[in-house]
Amino acid sequence: MPKPRLVRAAPPPAATPARTSRRRLRPAARRAELLGHALAVFARRGLGRAGHAEIAAAAGVAVSTVFVYFPTRADLVDAVLDEVDRFQTELARSIHARAAPASELVLDHIRAFTAAVATHPDHARVWLDWSTAIRDEVWPRYLRFQDGIVAIITVTLQRGQREGDIHPSVDTDAEARLIVGSAHMLAQMAFSRCPPERLERYMRTLLATAVGPGPQAAQDP
Repeated sequence: MPKPRLVRAAPPPAATPARTSRRRLRPAARRAELLGHALAVFARRGLGRAGHAEIAAAAGVAVSTVFVYFPTRADLVDAVLDEVDRFQTELARSIHARAAPASELVLDHIRAFTAAVATHPDHARVWLDWSTAIRDEVWPRYLRFQDGIVAIITVTLQRGQREGDIHPSVDTDAEARLIVGSAHMLAQMAFSRCPPERLERYMRTLLATAVGPGPQAAQDP
């Protein structure tokens, strides 16, 4: 009787290596994605040190891709500062455009800025770096940005004076600059995980100086 013929099972096909490719994005979406990585890199490395190679590594793309959207380092810095300017200016405008007492809007702006340190820490870190970078290439631009925020707050304080919510003796430009300048302390306190009640006391102290002497200073907006 013939022996049964052994049939060797064919070896399983070799696994095909997974093809890894970047998802295709429209140019505007790709630029926005790279800008997000740039913001994070600048927040970590600082305005004077971050570059195309680090952003490419963070985004998982070739360095040449970053150069397509930001041809020079100056373009890269400009784009990051534009984003910080846009974020803070839109935050201020959105609050001060509301129909509410001036003192309420000022306190809401102070609170919103402080909350944004936690929700958008990269924006806050770049802003802090920018605010102390007293160099020809970025300093005049920071002053224009700061003056824009001061102007928004000043208009609200002046309206408050007309409506009786802000004391007439208040120097609205000086108080607006005091509020903007105090943002550095608020950011430090927020990054240091200061207890909320201490932050609130500090914010209300700022409000009291903006409102001025008299019964307005003691009111809760």
